Amino acid sequence: MSVLETDSAPLASAARIGAAWHLPEVLRERGVDLSDVLADADLRKDLFENPDNTVTMPEFERLMLACEHWTRCDYVWLLIAQRSRLADMGAAGQIARLGATVGEGLRGFAEHFNLQSTASTVSVVTSGPFTRLVHAVSGQGITTTRHLEVGGVTIAFNILQDLCGRTWRPTVVTFASRAPSSLRPFHQHFGAPLRFDTDESALVFASHWLERPLPPVDPLVRQRVVALVRAQRAAILADFPATVRRLLRKQLILGQCSMPEVAALLGMHRRTLDRRLQRQGVSYGELVGSLRTDIARQLLRDTDLPVRQVAESLHFSSAANFATAFRRWTGVTPGEYRRRVR
Repeated sequence: MSVLETDSAPLASAARIGAAWHLPEVLRERGVDLSDVLADADLRKDLFENPDNTVTMPEFERLMLACEHWTRCDYVWLLIAQRSRLADMGAAGQIARLGATVGEGLRGFAEHFNLQSTASTVSVVTSGPFTRLVHAVSGQGITTTRHLEVGGVTIAFNILQDLCGRTWRPTVVTFASRAPSSLRPFHQHFGAPLRFDTDESALVFASHWLERPLPPVDPLVRQRVVALVRAQRAAILADFPATVRRLLRKQLILGQCSMPEVAALLGMHRRTLDRRLQRQGVSYGELVGSLRTDIARQLLRDTDLPVRQVAESLHFSSAANFATAFRRWTGVTPGEYRRRVR
């Protein structure tokens, strides 16, 4: 999931190469040599020898653009991501299998993925009869997110099919990016209505799927996965500002980004959250402002959403208030920024 710093002290963002594990075979099928793509992207030759190898967000962007160039296909990341399954998602994929139901497994996946990934976040949002599995790019140092948005939603689709069965289909699929040159492969893969130029990338599906039971897991397997996840969680929380930033990216989407709300997700009081951030020279307000800027830039750059809708996505009371804030963040208006980066 996939599968994308403006703070004064930038936080490192990286992607696990396992999210693009099937890239070499897609290149082979299109007559492209992996070594040519890696050389073009200035990446190490052994990158695809281990799915747990990581790349920075700028490196991942170079890889995406090199693949598009060599294959001459602007939807090549759909072709790569549609081969990724739950088994390719590391510890997060393993913990998803431990749930008693699809909903429990999906929430377990999202919780660990959001702690583990510095490149993107996933959110499970239920509202009555429908649920959204939302993918959002949170990594920094990247100038375009369209490949990551497509790849993230495509992998999310496969994860839900792995949990629910191959008969599962979404009600609608949305992308926070412009449409590619051809929609036919998208319709073939998703088998559902598609919407581009939206404020979020998500799979919308009937909530009753969350109640579907998952097969029981061998107790020894469960014990091993739980131990692995606990060890990874402890290591991840050591970089506390990065952890808070990932959680905030998800909460901003939901409009639930107050300090008490985020502190509760970490199992602590807001004052504890504030103290831990201050010890590392980071303020909560700076993190929120940085993320709002990143999200605004991404929507203005990678979609054709009207400025008014971008403002609504970030929970501003009006487009005018958003424009004032954006000019304070960047020195230019939203319209000027969009013209410069297109």
